[in-house]
Amino acid sequence: MHLYLQCPTGISGDMFLAAMADLGLDLKPLADMLTQAGAEVRIDVHPAQCCGLQGTRVQVVPMEDVPPLRTLEQIRPLIEATTFSPRVRARAVQAFERVAQVEAEVHGAAVSEVHFHEVGALDTVVDILGCFWVLEKLGVDRVACSSLPWFQGSVDCAHGTLPLPAPATVSLLQGKPVFPTSFCAELITPTGALIVDQIVSDFGSAPQGTLVQSGTGWGHIDLSPTPNGLRAFLFAQPSCPEQEVVESVMLLESNVDHLTGEEIGSVYAPLFAAGALDIIYLPGVMKKNRPGGLLQVLCRKQDLDQVQACFVDQTMTLGLRRREMERLILPRQNENRETKWGPIESKVVSWQDHKWSRPEFEALQELAQKTGRSVVQLRYLLQGLEGEGQEE
Repeated sequence: MHLYLQCPTGISGDMFLAAMADLGLDLKPLADMLTQAGAEVRIDVHPAQCCGLQGTRVQVVPMEDVPPLRTLEQIRPLIEATTFSPRVRARAVQAFERVAQVEAEVHGAAVSEVHFHEVGALDTVVDILGCFWVLEKLGVDRVACSSLPWFQGSVDCAHGTLPLPAPATVSLLQGKPVFPTSFCAELITPTGALIVDQIVSDFGSAPQGTLVQSGTGWGHIDLSPTPNGLRAFLFAQPSCPEQEVVESVMLLESNVDHLTGEEIGSVYAPLFAAGALDIIYLPGVMKKNRPGGLLQVLCRKQDLDQVQACFVDQTMTLGLRRREMERLILPRQNENRETKWGPIESKVVSWQDHKWSRPEFEALQELAQKTGRSVVQLRYLLQGLEGEGQEE
């Protein structure tokens, strides 16, 4: 799926979640996973009208007096304690690391000395984790965005009265296209700017494809007579269901004999967050009879620089081997497969004259929790039903 964000009056974290809810996504599991991690929150979602147009408004409400999360060292453990997928958790941590770097540059401080203010509240953690979670749930692999509105005015914050856009927002907007407006209001919050910075790969026209769904998330600032909303459009990718795709990718590899097993395991999440497509560690015996192995990372050519930098930073290797190669991608489509235990998200794969369906592992896990069966039991039962060609 491709997602296109139309931002005539800017973007904030709650506007983004509201637009996703208006697309039809249930945000309750998001609140449940955060509550299970010790951050009890309620996400209020309700339909609303603005200037005669229908949309959705969202508000994150802490269920108890949660102290502000002012440093990266306070935010990271909360993120890691959640049950979101490793990729969602890694991307959220990476986003807050990006904010820390920006704040350090703005205030002339070291990253370790940075104290978050406007992005240190629990609702911002919900917005950022929720952003990556909804993209995963919707199967979005590309996000495009319209040009962003420029605005002016001032805002009161922990550092005093600052001009708009806020300094951190200005840093996050560097390299993004903007257009002039006469609004004296904070159209783009630091959280909204961070979301754009972290997920948008293209600006301009909407991607080619079939429009599947649209939604509008309303902001909390009244800009009448202009409706203050973020519009989101979900597109199905143009597909050739019977044709495979061949693309060029890069393989990075290094012999590793200086890392512990825990350290090797810890490099996966940052590498995936940096854009790695696949990672494999092949154990062996290195020089001087040391136990070690071969660490291989696959990535797209456009992600080479950041994945390569992450590889070196995370492993402190003394060198890398790089090879360009081709990979064959079989055509596949997402579908909700109906079973006797309920619908389950699956991929239908085509190859020559054959097709087969494979349930998503995360969907199997959710179904296992609902039915009390194990993932392995469900997988074998589903395969048996497929072999019979009908449901029991």
